[in-house]
Formats: sequence, structure tokens, C-alpha cells
Amino acid sequence: MDEAQEKAMDSVACFKRGALLSITGQQYNVCSKNLKRNLLVSSNRYGYVFYGTETDGLAVIPSAYIDHQSRRHVMPSDDDGGDNPHVANTSIIHRSYLPGQAAKQNTSLVPYWLSLNADETILAIILFQTDAQTSHLVFYDVVQYIQKPDTSPICPVMRLTSDIIGDSIRHFTWNPVIPNIFAYIDGLGSVSTFSIDKQMKTLGKSSADTNNSSICWSPKGKQIVVVKYDGSLEFFDENMQPKKKNPSVVSNQSFPPCINILWVSTHQFLLGFSTTNPNSDPSALSHVMATYSKDQPPKTQIFYDFFFDVTDVSTNTNLQYYYTSMNQNKIVICGLSKSMKTNVIGADELNS
Repeated sequence: MDEAQEKAMDSVACFKRGALLSITGQQYNVCSKNLKRNLLVSSNRYGYVFYGTETDGLAVIPSAYIDHQSRRHVMPSDDDGGDNPHVANTSIIHRSYLPGQAAKQNTSLVPYWLSLNADETILAIILFQTDAQTSHLVFYDVVQYIQKPDTSPICPVMRLTSDIIGDSIRHFTWNPVIPNIFAYIDGLGSVSTFSIDKQMKTLGKSSADTNNSSICWSPKGKQIVVVKYDGSLEFFDENMQPKKKNPSVVSNQSFPPCINILWVSTHQFLLGFSTTNPNSDPSALSHVMATYSKDQPPKTQIFYDFFFDVTDVSTNTNLQYYYTSMNQNKIVICGLSKSMKTNVIGADELNS
């Protein structure tokens, strides 16, 4: 994609504040009884949305296509936006997850995590191979992957068997400042950090701990925090050398497990608490903003569910939250039940 194309896509590539995007499993086979993780990412730099399907490979959607489809729902029938130059020749394309395979070739490969690095030049895809109990980490150059169906990964595929990482990779995250560094927490509760170029280099690895739940980098990318299921925090440098610990701000034993964390600012963290119990009341789906001070007890603000209608959730649904930060004032909360929803909120919404 040349510079002119990139600038053209930038003009239609941004999510507005307060926007809500929902893709249902019934439409695009996004969700099933298999592993449920992050399956949708958006590139504002190049103007594409990527989402993982179980039957049609990775779908790549130009933002102009999304804008056009949205306009069709709000415009009069005689005005479908056909004169929009960005709509012409834009459609969903599909890419295979692994090199040398057609998008529909290997039905045993289930996608369960997509992630773009800090400068949106690398797309990480995590697959689970059901017939071999193996996780695959694949890394593509974003531009090459969009333009060429037969693009090769930028480094050899990482294949991680269950005896190394347990049942799966629980959480994957790129360093927000250094675009070639990432980390993941595996099914044994061990956190590993890597740098990526043409080869993969291990930077550090923590001891296994089944109480570890999720991870997040600091806003400046110098440290990584591990949250435990009880909401307590443990801090490490990029080589996984321990730095300090913070106690949990939640003393209520009835709170469900903490399943995700977002490092908002130096002393502030957003914690997501959710339960696998489908009969829970809405208060079981909670977001807690925790602020730690050196000389004062930590402060908390509790926000209950933003967009799940718990009464309409079926009994076989596992409610989950995933966070990402667009900047210091905007947070993206992705909720996954039968459908995948992405909600963009700002500091004003949280404080109110």
C-alpha cells in the first residue's frame, strides 16, 4: 500500500467516541463452543478491520466497506452511498491463517487471538490445533498480508504444545511503545516476554503460578503487571525480573474472579471481574478502577456491566471482557458472549 492509499484510508478509518460495533457468531461464525478470545482488531493506520472465523480463515474488511454498510441502514432507499469513491471496489477478503493453506483447508485450526503491534505493522494470530492440542503463534507483515494471499510469516511459526504451556495461551499483549516486543501468559500461569525480528528471542519467563490471571504493559512499556484472580498485582520488568507487589482493592469475597487488567496511568488500573456462572446477576460483571497512592489506602470506583443484557444470555455462554487503550482518555472494552461487541468509552463516561 503506497503513501497515497494509506492517506486515503486514514480518512475513513477511525472509530468515533462512543461507537459500538457488534459482530454476531451467527453471521460470521466468530464464536462457538470452542476457545473464545480476542477475534477482532482494527487498524486505523491502514483502514482495515481483521476478524477471525472458524470456517473462512481471517476476514479483512476495509473500513470503507463498513461505512458503506452502515450508511445503507440509515439512508433512504434511493441513496445507498453509491457515489462515495471509497466504496468502489471494496469488499471483504479472506486470508489463510498458515502459509500454504487455503482459508478453509484445515478445520482443526481454531483462531482465538488476534493482535496488532504498537505501530500496526505486525499482525499476531494465535491458533489452537484441536487434533494435536497445540497452539500456533503466527506473525505477518500487515501490508504484505493484505495485498498478497500467499504471504509468508515474518518469522518461523511458534508451535507450543500442551506440555509446555498447559491448555492454551490465556492472554497476549504487545508492548505499547516498542513495536517488536510482546508477552503472553500461558495456561500454567507463566508469563513470557519476547522480541521479534526475523527470529524470535526470549527476553524472560516467570515461574508458573495458577493464580495468575492476566497481564498488561505499563503505558510507557517499561514494566508489565500480572493480575491474579483475587485482583492483587505483581510487577516485572521486560525480562520478567520482579519489581513490587500491590494488594487487591477488592475485599468482598463474593466478587467473581478478575479476568483482565488495563494499566491506565502510573498508579491507576482498570480491572475486569467476570464469572462463568450464567445465572449470576448483573453485579457479577464488574469493572473496578483501582488507584494506588504511596501514603494512602488505594481508592476504588466500581462500574457494573456496560452492554451485556445478562437476562438474555443463554446458559452455555461464557461472559468475558478484554481491554485495550487507544490513548490516555479512551478505553476499548470488548465483550464476548454469543456475540462480540466493542465499546469505545472515554474518561468522562467512566467518571460519570
